[in-house]
Amino acid sequence: MTSVLSRILTRFRRNGVGRTLKYIVFVVFLERCGLVVNNEFILHSAAVDDEPAKLPGFIPETLTGMDQLSELDVAYLRNYGEEDGFVRRFARGQTCLIVRADNGELASVCWYGQMKADENHRSGIISHCFTRSDYRGNGLYPWALRYIATTTTRPDTGEFSTLHIGCSAFNYSSAAGIRKAGFVLSETVITMGNCTLFKWSRVARRTGSAASI
Repeated sequence: MTSVLSRILTRFRRNGVGRTLKYIVFVVFLERCGLVVNNEFILHSAAVDDEPAKLPGFIPETLTGMDQLSELDVAYLRNYGEEDGFVRRFARGQTCLIVRADNGELASVCWYGQMKADENHRSGIISHCFTRSDYRGNGLYPWALRYIATTTTRPDTGEFSTLHIGCSAFNYSSAAGIRKAGFVLSETVITMGNCTLFKWSRVARRTGSAASI
């Protein structure tokens, strides 16, 4: 509810009363119909830096199992209902990027792994990213996405040739962070439950230079 209100207020500031009211009606209509509208983004290896950029005050860690988490990490995850999700994702073979503050606290998390539908095993997908509220405003989300891209899609040694990530079509802050990390919009998908109702391609061109974080 808070995120929806935030988006509405953002649109009100940008677009005024008339267009904002149309947006509210549209969102309510979609929710009443049980429809979900997602934007899918893609990043090609040609757009990736040679080395991950550094973010002062924060340290990245790539984890593949629960045993690599500290007791404080596990306590935080348990307190916020994330522990079981971590266990399940590690069991499925996914990788977790944790960004720590200089004081050792877990500040931000991004999960990634191989796309199930990819027969050639060369496409990766990023999912379930979050930043602790007290560390928001530091640019951790686009920086974490960019770090994953630069460490997994290098043309010579990369695990993936492309990376994919999606977000709600109405989550403008998330989309802004995704674009800042160098991803471009590839398609918009409308679903109801597990059923895809509409899917249309958007312009997704390869970029030769990295986005600035």
